[in-house]
Amino acid sequence: MSEEQPIGSILLADCGTVATKVVLIERVSGQYRFVAQSETPTTVEYPWSDAAEGVRHAIDQVGAVTGRRFLDAGGDVILPEQAGRQGVDVFAATASASQPLEVVLGGLVRDLSVASAERAAAGTYSLVKAILSSDSQTGGMREEEQVRIIRETAPDVICIAGGTDGGATLPVLELVKGVALACSMMDPVMRPRLLYAGNAQLRKRVVNFVEGQTELRVADNVRPTLTHENLISAQTELDAFYVQNKMGLLPGIESLGSWSSVPLTPTATAFNRLVQYLWHLGDPVKGVIGVDVGAANTTISAVFDGWPYLTINGGMGTAFGGRQLVTKKGTGVITRWLPEPMDDETVMGMLLNKEMHPVSMYQLPRQLRVGQALAREVIRAALALARPGWEPGAAQPYPHLLPLCDTILVSGGVLRHTPRPGQIALMILDALEPIGVTTMVLDLYGMAPALGCVAAVNPLAAVEALDSGALVNLATVVTPIGRARRGDLILRVKVAYDDGSNFDVEVHYGDLEVLPLLPDQEAVLELRPLRRFDVGLGGPGKAGKRRISGGLAGLIIDARGRPLRFLRDPEQRQNQMRQWLWDVGG
Repeated sequence: MSEEQPIGSILLADCGTVATKVVLIERVSGQYRFVAQSETPTTVEYPWSDAAEGVRHAIDQVGAVTGRRFLDAGGDVILPEQAGRQGVDVFAATASASQPLEVVLGGLVRDLSVASAERAAAGTYSLVKAILSSDSQTGGMREEEQVRIIRETAPDVICIAGGTDGGATLPVLELVKGVALACSMMDPVMRPRLLYAGNAQLRKRVVNFVEGQTELRVADNVRPTLTHENLISAQTELDAFYVQNKMGLLPGIESLGSWSSVPLTPTATAFNRLVQYLWHLGDPVKGVIGVDVGAANTTISAVFDGWPYLTINGGMGTAFGGRQLVTKKGTGVITRWLPEPMDDETVMGMLLNKEMHPVSMYQLPRQLRVGQALAREVIRAALALARPGWEPGAAQPYPHLLPLCDTILVSGGVLRHTPRPGQIALMILDALEPIGVTTMVLDLYGMAPALGCVAAVNPLAAVEALDSGALVNLATVVTPIGRARRGDLILRVKVAYDDGSNFDVEVHYGDLEVLPLLPDQEAVLELRPLRRFDVGLGGPGKAGKRRISGGLAGLIIDARGRPLRFLRDPEQRQNQMRQWLWDVGG
């Protein structure tokens, strides 16, 4: 499409594991506006076996709302927009409904090159099937064992890392030799591709080893020095494999590709792009974190000092993975968040029912609370996977706590469909445990990946759609950090509203306060910490003012302490959970 041709309308689709969403953005009175959104069940599985069918259903719903026609008689998107407001100028799509890319990783040192390769894979829709390591400290692996593992797991891709640039050579080449040998013993159709992301000086020798055995791609070294990690190049190549070998096999994906003005994009990649944009809008000293809780995957996207970090906990979502989590950690990880007693059998039954009927909505309050408890735990699990790879710099005043964040973007059906904003805010507070002053932004319409996708088509459309309410403020959160006894006075807060009224409150350690501040309101927040508590305004005991915006859940002061502490007695802990819910209006 030529740059001179104006883009008046953009239709965006996201095909998730359970839900397919479509968003319409239009140029109205000279500015791009979020116009309509729809959500329908994904149709990848039987009896439809056609991802495009679910997109068509969602497009028809947008057409019914707007009074427009977007599909021709053959069911294809009308491109570009025609007279009578038929069709759209641009269509783009993201997807996460595919099966994950099956990967075997190889490296030298478990805590260095192997760990970096794991984090590279975790930034894509990949499932690590096995790890080949020549680490002498863990016994290493003989070539025969490596060959056996590769043949048994039959991965889509083998990613070999190891050796800093100019560093180790022989152990890396031995790993590559083992891969080449395994490939030579497999049916050519079944041979895994090889991604080499190790010592850059060995690339030519790697090519010689692998030539004729399998397809080889080369990425930048994931660990070029002992102290530096570089994952972006390897993640880009793994994404390309995923799009080619997994997304490309989705039934109906050909139709979406033929309509799309840009290449089909993995949902997490588009989401990460939006988080990067939000970082540029905020305080550059702080970070931005994005959380997308899907039915089968949980994504953590973060930006610190301009560097993006993406982690996908594949197979661990709010419909699929719950039973696996509980089997590994016990039902206590779920029941500790519940305000009522519940036996193990009931918990497992609810998780199994959700897995068998992922499109179903929770009907009873106790089912909703189990779903919210699971959401907390899958976010915490994804965060634990993500944090070791972050380099937050000045945003990390306390190494054992979450870095300072200017904005936290939250997305996902379990959040959008939660009946009360306070419950959403509490889920995120419990799962992430942010510190300082943070703005929580809610992807109320499931548009975040679409906005990240449209940024590649028309950055101005993404910016103006954000301004038109595509994302909504959930809450401004203040979390003081320090030590005190429960009930000690630790903070004085003054909220000066634009209408001239004021609101003062004293905050005690252990409190969870919600102050009124509506979405269309702004105010000046004055914080005066006591007992050298740190509210993120320059260090312990530092007071200050900040202009803030309202949100669906208002202004929240979370003085429960970090990290959160659970009462040991089950009955007391249930009362604790009940109190927290009451405090936020849940």
